[in-house]
Amino acid sequence: MAKIYEHTPSPPRTSKQYHRSLASVRSLCSAQLRKIKRSRRSEKVKFDGVEFAASELFSTYFQFVAERHQIFLRRYDGQPQPWTDDPILAAYPFTNVFRVLDRNSQYILQNVIQKGSQDLHEAFFRVLLFRTFNKIETWEFLEENLGAITWKDFNLQTYDRVLSSVDGAVYNSVYIMPAPGRAFGFDRNYLNHLRLIDLMMAEKLADELQQMKHLKDAHGRLTLGVNEIFTPVLDFFRLILDLNMMPHFNWSEDEWVAVGPGSKSCLHKMFGSDVAGHEEAAMRFIRDEQFKYFKKYGVDTVEIPRLCPERRPGLTMVDIEHSLCECEKYSRARFPELKGKRVRVGLPYVAKDLPVTLVIPTNWLTCPLSSPQYSQPPPLDDNDTYEVSHIVKEKVTGHYIVRWLGWGPTDDTVVSEANLSEGSMELVAQWKKMKQKIADGIEKRCKQDREIRTQ
Repeated sequence: MAKIYEHTPSPPRTSKQYHRSLASVRSLCSAQLRKIKRSRRSEKVKFDGVEFAASELFSTYFQFVAERHQIFLRRYDGQPQPWTDDPILAAYPFTNVFRVLDRNSQYILQNVIQKGSQDLHEAFFRVLLFRTFNKIETWEFLEENLGAITWKDFNLQTYDRVLSSVDGAVYNSVYIMPAPGRAFGFDRNYLNHLRLIDLMMAEKLADELQQMKHLKDAHGRLTLGVNEIFTPVLDFFRLILDLNMMPHFNWSEDEWVAVGPGSKSCLHKMFGSDVAGHEEAAMRFIRDEQFKYFKKYGVDTVEIPRLCPERRPGLTMVDIEHSLCECEKYSRARFPELKGKRVRVGLPYVAKDLPVTLVIPTNWLTCPLSSPQYSQPPPLDDNDTYEVSHIVKEKVTGHYIVRWLGWGPTDDTVVSEANLSEGSMELVAQWKKMKQKIADGIEKRCKQDREIRTQ
C-alpha cells in the first residue's frame, strides 16, 4: 500500500541552538544577498500563443526547487546543519517541492490512510475528517477520546462533546476545508463541518469519485452544489490530493491543476500582469520545458528533483503549483522590488527534533504515464458544433466547464447554458438534479438537528 524508504535519523538538535530573531534573520539575509550577482536580463518565453518577458524570478524558480529538494535529501540522509548555503532557505521555513513529503502529508499517509480499515468508505471518512481540521493534535485528541476513528461509529453529539473539550484551537491556520458557515444551523463551525462530512458520506461520494478518470473531474464533483453554502476555494483541491494518496484512487497529477493565489502571484511576478488568464498554460510550459531550463540555469542532472528512484526526474503540474507558492514566499526576500500582496516571508526557521520520513503510496511508484491520446473528432457541422461528453464543473450559475467528446481536460471550455446545444440539455438537467439532491440533503439534516435541539 505504501513504500517506506529507510534513512539515518538526523542528530538531535535543540530549538534554542538554532533560534534567531526575525530582525537578525532579515539583517543576515540582506547582507548575504548583496553578495549574490544579479542578472537584469529578461528571458523571452512564449506560451498560449503569447510572448512574455520573464523576470529574474523565472530562472530563480528552477534553482530554488533544485536546492530546496537537496535540503530535504540532506536532512533525510542525517547530515548536520547547515543544509544549504542559500541565506533565505537557511533562514526561513519552506515546504517541500513534493507535497507528499511534507509533514502533514506523511502523517496522513501513515496514520490516517494506512492505519485502520482499508474499506473505501472508512478510509474516505478518515481523510475527510483529518483535512477538515488539518491539525495533527486534533486528530490525536479524537483518537485518545474515541479510540479508532470509524464512519460506522460516527455520532455528531459524541464528536461535539469531545471537540468542545479541546484546550485551544481545533483548526490549523492553513489548508483546512472551506468553512460552510452556518449552512447547517450550528453556531460552532466544526459542527457545520461535521454535518458536511455526514452529507458527503450519505451521498456515497467516494463511490462516485472512484468512477472518475481525471483529477479535474473529481474536483468538479467534489465542489458540486457547494457554491450555495460556501466558496469552493483551493483547499478543496488539497482534499482531492489527500484522497489521491489512498490506494482506491489513482488520478494523474500531471494533466491539470487548480491555480491557487500563491502560485498565481508567483507567475505574475515572473511574467507580469499580462499572464492573467494564462496561468495554467504557464505551468504547462514550465512542465514541458523544465529540463531545458534546469540545464540552462546551472542545475546538474543529478540535482533535478526526483520523488523516488522508481519515478522519473522532474515535476508534475501539481508539484509545480505547490512549489510556485513557496517560490513566491522566497521572492519576497530575494526580489523585494517584485511587488505582491504580501511582503513578509514568515517567521524564522527553527529546527525541530522530528523524524524525516519518505513514504510513498505504492500506486505512485510507477512513472506517470504520458498524456493519453484523444481522438479529437472534427466539428459536427460547419458552425463548429462539438458534442458535449459531460459537465465537469459549474463555473458560476448557468455557466459550465464542459468536456467535449473525444477531447481531454486541456480542451475544456466554459459555456453558458444558453449556448449549449439542445442535445446537451439532458446533461444540464442531470447536473441540476444532483445539485437539488444535495440541497435536499442539507435541508433534511437541518430539520433533524432542529428537532434534536428542541427535545
